[in-house]
Amino acid sequence: MKFYIHHLYLLLAIVALIVCMCSPALVTFMYQDMSSVEMGNFVLRSMSLTSPEPTSSAMPCVLGILLIISALVCAFTMFVSLFQNFSLQKRCTIFNCLLLAGYYILLLVFVLILRVDTRHVEIAWQLALPLVSLILTAMCFYSIRTTEAKMLARANNFRLRD
Repeated sequence: MKFYIHHLYLLLAIVALIVCMCSPALVTFMYQDMSSVEMGNFVLRSMSLTSPEPTSSAMPCVLGILLIISALVCAFTMFVSLFQNFSLQKRCTIFNCLLLAGYYILLLVFVLILRVDTRHVEIAWQLALPLVSLILTAMCFYSIRTTEAKMLARANNFRLRD
């Protein structure tokens, strides 16, 4: 098995997605009544001064599911690269890019819904990791395309010599 640079890109994308999945809170909203809401990938926690117990909701669980599916697609793409099926690899990277774009669109919807009457919004640095993974996946797509072109050119040159 040959090592190509897109293997490294996919591995780094998987690591970035796993680190983002493990982060407890991505966005924290502070409201006028001194209550706060922490939104993570899997849970939404609400804390208030009036109620001693924090309440939680599994509403943003879809965000975590999108990250899990994206990490699995990256792992599948690495597995497919063992067989040098370049067309399937390119399709998987395009699907992964669409998943990560959908993640940010859904995150924007959740933030716009929860942003009403906020006093302060804190964004964690882990929120940039799916974007890093999206960029690495796009770089992987172009690397796969370049590798495929080089292999086809090498095969055509070999045929011309006969």
